[in-house]
Amino acid sequence: MPTTEIETEIHRIRLKGVNAWLVRSGERWLLVDTGKPRSSSALMAGIRFAGCKPADISLVVLSHAHYDHVGCARRIKEISSAPIAIHRLEAEVLRSGRFVVSDGLNAMGRFKAFMGRHVVPHIFFSFQPVEPDVIIDSDVRLDNLGFPASIIHTPGHSEGSISVLFDDGRIFTGDLTITQPLPGIWRHMPIYGSSIAGIKRTWRRILDMGAKHIYPSHGADFPADELAEWL
Repeated sequence: MPTTEIETEIHRIRLKGVNAWLVRSGERWLLVDTGKPRSSSALMAGIRFAGCKPADISLVVLSHAHYDHVGCARRIKEISSAPIAIHRLEAEVLRSGRFVVSDGLNAMGRFKAFMGRHVVPHIFFSFQPVEPDVIIDSDVRLDNLGFPASIIHTPGHSEGSISVLFDDGRIFTGDLTITQPLPGIWRHMPIYGSSIAGIKRTWRRILDMGAKHIYPSHGADFPADELAEWL
């Protein structure tokens, strides 16, 4: 990967059980995910606490189009005018504001997916639709925006999931990985997704690409080599 001397710093913004990550690279700011609907006040407070003005955000990357990751995307776009990037396979859900949930991968996931689809009123999961500005269809470098990083396709939790991998090995994975108080592989394996095997393939890909430290959208960050024991 290319090397760089640009200083970066990372800020975790906690938003009702989900993280938004704000990254400063030199004088530029990158926001990964925007939290659940009705979290805009907390998101704005976190952005300002980090020393960033919303107008200073150069890019918003949405890891995927589930409501707890895109809930404040429209508000951020209105306030900051930052372009919104998402994968092609997720773009139509973002445009529609439609609630979707991936299949459950264990008993807990299957139960929660069933409840979300058939029991809990979908009004609780609705979000304001937003038109994306950047459609990701392959790995994309971000050097032209001032970030020594790439947006990479990381399917598994959803088919259009993407991550942001910095050249120093720090990676923002959305729900490809999580940190939760469950034993064994489930400490970092999401309870929703296309398949455990598919997620493992993507875990192997990010390790092969140089991932060293992982910043998930749920739970605390952790060393990437914690994934290796399950591959």
